[in-house]
Amino acid sequence: MILLDKSSCDLLRYLIQLETPETIMTISRSTEQSRRKIYYHLDKINDALPDDVSPIVSKPRVGILLNHQQKEACQTLLAEVASDSYIMSIDERIQLMIVYIAISSERVTIEKLMDLTDVSRNTVLNDLNDIRYRLAQEQYKVNLYATKSQGYFLQCHPLNKIQYVHSFLYDLFNEASPGFLNILREKLMVTLADEGLLSDQAQDFLLAEVSKRENDLGKKINRSEISLMLRILPYLLLSYQTMELSLEEVEDMQQKFAPVHQRIEYQVAQKISQSIQGQLAVELDEIGTCLIAILLLSYRKERDSHLTSQDFQDMAMIIDWFMASFEQTAQVRLVQKEELARRLLTHTKALLFRKNYGILSKNPLTKHIKQKYHSLFVEVKKAALILEEEWQISLNDDDLAYLTIHFGGYLEKEMDTLESSHLQQVYIICDEGVSIQKLLLRQCQKYLPPNSIQATFTTEQFKSVEDLLVADLLISTSDALETQFPLVQVQPILSYDDVVKLSHFLRHYELMTCRPHFEKRLEQLLGPHVTSPGIITQLSQEICSLFDEELLHLSHQGVTSEHTPV
Repeated sequence: MILLDKSSCDLLRYLIQLETPETIMTISRSTEQSRRKIYYHLDKINDALPDDVSPIVSKPRVGILLNHQQKEACQTLLAEVASDSYIMSIDERIQLMIVYIAISSERVTIEKLMDLTDVSRNTVLNDLNDIRYRLAQEQYKVNLYATKSQGYFLQCHPLNKIQYVHSFLYDLFNEASPGFLNILREKLMVTLADEGLLSDQAQDFLLAEVSKRENDLGKKINRSEISLMLRILPYLLLSYQTMELSLEEVEDMQQKFAPVHQRIEYQVAQKISQSIQGQLAVELDEIGTCLIAILLLSYRKERDSHLTSQDFQDMAMIIDWFMASFEQTAQVRLVQKEELARRLLTHTKALLFRKNYGILSKNPLTKHIKQKYHSLFVEVKKAALILEEEWQISLNDDDLAYLTIHFGGYLEKEMDTLESSHLQQVYIICDEGVSIQKLLLRQCQKYLPPNSIQATFTTEQFKSVEDLLVADLLISTSDALETQFPLVQVQPILSYDDVVKLSHFLRHYELMTCRPHFEKRLEQLLGPHVTSPGIITQLSQEICSLFDEELLHLSHQGVTSEHTPV
């Protein structure tokens, strides 16, 4: 059975509604698809039509108009596409094929790819050519080859394959839709007959296992990062297990991974490997165990209790030099330097392992950081030359944005110009990590009364103490938080709209706090001129409401986009 993708179904719906013939050129313009794509989807539709229905063709100088039989068949075809089914786009189909080729231990043939993607042979061949082109654009020197004995496979140095697969999966799990990710996992589980590493049970087990081992590590991995790491790990292990390594390649990999053996993460990875074998019946060799250790080393940490070990004294000195250089070049003063130094050391330890083993870590806030804090970003970039020279690494914009976030939370706070306010009990709720929490705190302090922010929580922490709190305002980066308290939802990097929302709330809160006193004064002023007490109260309330509306309107107009929270 040939399954139609989203674009084919869109064309089918377009053709069904035509009342007069349209040429391929007209259809192309109306659907914003090239003529080549229109012909491609027409071929797919014709392949899917019953044998007793004449194919849909474009008549010269006339175009396409479905007859009654064709229209009924097309409507039946669309009806057969279940309302809850997921129709993959071309990009998604290619992504599915890449993952399958990367992790399949069996011979990958065109027929298997046809079954996997539910498309024709010609479509699979076109997709394979597209994959070759995409691989040629990558930095990892990975090539798609095919032989009679092996079928289709990725040819490259083993470490390059690990780096490419991690990079590919990192982007996939960050950007793909949940619907496609479910389809990808289900199709791979069926095709590979895998109920182990790819199952929901495996994910739950791995999360519980790594969380349990964090005490052994003496470190706390960022929650969003650990979730992403554990989604990638099963595919990474499967991709390694498909490699047929020569003795020389095994020795080369073991030599490259030798430094990992000295780290506590390797000991924890050994325990996790043993648990995987016992729970999931998947046996990992030395290199597979090292892959787990490398991920544990490379992903960002919230806390690290091993910063004072002798191994990292040189790194600590370079961090101090880096901070001093930043203060000097940026002409600013940092506060709580010891705490900042600890956080930078925790961050750069993982950074160095990522650089050494080519483990990608993208920063979703890089664009906002560069736009919102351009001058700060530039100053961090200048000072970071010290890190690049001393550690022989190259820092990209994502790396620099992370460092900028760290510094942004420890800049000396400017004198607050806000007038006093009754707003005193404000709490920030942010699950984006300690560094983002710190930076968000600095931004909010710019727009809220002095000392009004009482604490910063994660969602989990807040829920554990919510019953004990009295809050005037909650500021949350999550749109899923449910609470009885007043709530303003913002981005981790405050946008113009976020500042408007905070300003509106502050004005509204001040008005509500002062309103009883204001109404009383109005009633006193109106008393000599109005005899009826009921009318005095009504007029007082109406004047207050009008005043509220005008002030809120003015506060909206008064907020400009030229705010600089740090």
